[in-house]
Amino acid sequence: MLEVEVHLEFKKFLRQKPNWDWIHNLTMARIVARGIRLRKSTIIQTGVNYLQYYPSYLTPVLLSSVSVVIVVKKEIQSILVKEKIPILQQWLNTTKIVTTEYQQNLAKKSILYVISYDDWLNLVTNNLFDNDIITIIDEAENLPDIITQYLTQEITFQDWYSLQLLFPQYQNIIRENLAKLTKSIYSHPNNPYNSYLLEEEEIIIIDNLYNVFHQQIENSEICQKFINLKLFLAQNDKYINYFTTNREKGSFSLKSSPLELKSLISNIWENKPLILLSNYLEQKKYPIDYCEYLGLKLDTFTCLKFSFDIQSQHLKLYIPHNFPFPNNPEFQSRVTQEILALVSSIKINHHPIIVIIDDVPLQGQITSNLAAYFGSRVQLNSLNIGKNSILVCDIKFWLNYQSKLLTPILLIFATLPIPPLENPLISAQVTHYKNQKKDWFRFYLLPSAIKLLQQATISIRKNQGVIALLDNRVNYRSYGVNILQSLEPYAKINYLDLDWVNHS
Repeated sequence: MLEVEVHLEFKKFLRQKPNWDWIHNLTMARIVARGIRLRKSTIIQTGVNYLQYYPSYLTPVLLSSVSVVIVVKKEIQSILVKEKIPILQQWLNTTKIVTTEYQQNLAKKSILYVISYDDWLNLVTNNLFDNDIITIIDEAENLPDIITQYLTQEITFQDWYSLQLLFPQYQNIIRENLAKLTKSIYSHPNNPYNSYLLEEEEIIIIDNLYNVFHQQIENSEICQKFINLKLFLAQNDKYINYFTTNREKGSFSLKSSPLELKSLISNIWENKPLILLSNYLEQKKYPIDYCEYLGLKLDTFTCLKFSFDIQSQHLKLYIPHNFPFPNNPEFQSRVTQEILALVSSIKINHHPIIVIIDDVPLQGQITSNLAAYFGSRVQLNSLNIGKNSILVCDIKFWLNYQSKLLTPILLIFATLPIPPLENPLISAQVTHYKNQKKDWFRFYLLPSAIKLLQQATISIRKNQGVIALLDNRVNYRSYGVNILQSLEPYAKINYLDLDWVNHS
């Protein structure tokens, strides 16, 4: 049986690799092997990033006699194919064919396809994918964002010039409407999110332009883009219609993104054996909301959620007592003082310190204050950091590069990572939930914040570092209990104890 073979061979491998000491390695390998043997769809929440668990799913894949598709980010695709898989193949003495080019109707052969998300989505949406082939999707927590981005219709500034070349008889009209649209778009005041909902005036300009040439539409990519945009603009209840700008270049992009996914992608899951691997989806073993959002039938999945190892993965959580709320005028000065005190308290600089601030003005102010005290140790959104560096960044930057940077000893959150309603795209999503009579905070904002916290603290658990959460809402709001539960296991303190902070 595949599970037994995988257990025995992987156990031998792990004995030679003491650094791979994740306690769930063998369990995960057996569960993936079971999913492959029985063609049983499976969801696994690991609580760690792919660097810790990738041998656990590659081993059963390489030892199995069937074809398997692994779907990953492009950068991970290259790492797996060029580095990780050859090492495992050599150790396991397997000769499975590995390729990044998927070929339909070859599922009966023993081939390992390692493909990117975009390539996979192109295949499944165009019915070029064998339904019975086992598909493993790594970092599945990113699927909602990846699919949304894939389905987003975008018209760039360059597309307008392509349109003029395609319809030279309408060049003057296109230019005139483009000038009107540009003027209207750049009349919007700046916001730190560089996203703005399209207003009625701008939609009218786009409609007028489309009406000029729609009867002579040609079968081309640029025409299809405008056709799709026209259709999406008419469905405000299903799409977020917005634009982004590049003020330095004087350009903009029109975009339309779906508010819900399941009705658009339900066909891509039908009759396909799936193994979804993630670091975190939801607090419970059965990710009900995640599956509902993607249109997955939860009752067809075996679900597993690994717990953290209390001995090696607990956190030290510092939440200061009597701290002002983020909307309090005193918060800015207090949070600056607290961050300076925390950074100064670290006596042994063998690991970097990460300060996560999403508010752009506050981020700049704190970076300047830290630089005044600590000089060149302070970096802003930089990958060039050393053991004693102090990195100030937003949470998106940290999530993107966490696995590539040195593990921090101190991770400071100025505020809870609750998506800001000031962001027009977040606001549009909230409005959508309101229109459906749903609890938009409990259903959308809170799960998003918990997911971000879980993902942002993955690396710091390795050395049982300190997390400082300088947002007192966690103590006084009802949802604070959910936030704290999501960070377990941890030891909490509400005052600055230098010995406690430095003993890691």
